[in-house]
Amino acid sequence: MLSQQLTIVIPTYNEEKYIAQTLYAIASQSGTYKVKIIIADAKSTDNTRLVASTNAFELGLNLEIIDGGLPAVGRNAGAKLATTPYILFLDADVTFSHRQVIVQAVDELAFMDYQMIGTTPVYKGEFDIRASIMFGLNKYVTWFLSKTEPFAIGGFTMVNRQVFNSLGGYDEKAKQSEDWLLSKKISPKKFKLIPELITQDNRRFKRYGYFSMVKLLYNNWKNRNNTQYFYEDQGYWD
Repeated sequence: MLSQQLTIVIPTYNEEKYIAQTLYAIASQSGTYKVKIIIADAKSTDNTRLVASTNAFELGLNLEIIDGGLPAVGRNAGAKLATTPYILFLDADVTFSHRQVIVQAVDELAFMDYQMIGTTPVYKGEFDIRASIMFGLNKYVTWFLSKTEPFAIGGFTMVNRQVFNSLGGYDEKAKQSEDWLLSKKISPKKFKLIPELITQDNRRFKRYGYFSMVKLLYNNWKNRNNTQYFYEDQGYWD
């Protein structure tokens, strides 16, 4: 049973507009009945907790809400409560491209001896040519980089729990890109990138700015071997 194999961890902060659709997307996946979902909430000032608990009850989901912090802190807090062989870390604005996504990823870990599964998102939202181009470029750049250095995103990272613990979890000192800092510790032979398993909209581009996001991603790549850079505030969470 999937509930004996997988725990889902979602960090949140003021996600009342998104969390319901993500929970519905999980409920629509094959085999997710009774899978433990842990929301690590960073003291949201909106109705994130209420919306999450109400929708989880209506959907029959096994949900627990705990205190979190920045994404790395929240993900680690949720992971500490997991007892299953695998953990799926999701962002709170994720939906899936088909109903077998979670089962497919678990099977890759369980039967193909991978340690981590990553993906690239598909753009889904209002017409926005810039966002469509950015998502497309992200797909090919991620695929290229992952050939030599695994590149997982916080939106969807499934990992072997024992491996996750042996690596020390997410680096809580990182102000951003903690997901990539974790995935680069995985051997390329033990990492599988399955493109376009999830969908997301353009809210990050709207909040941070298209040019600023491109600049951030470029600087992340340029400083990929300089861990101290990721400990410094780059303004992503302003």
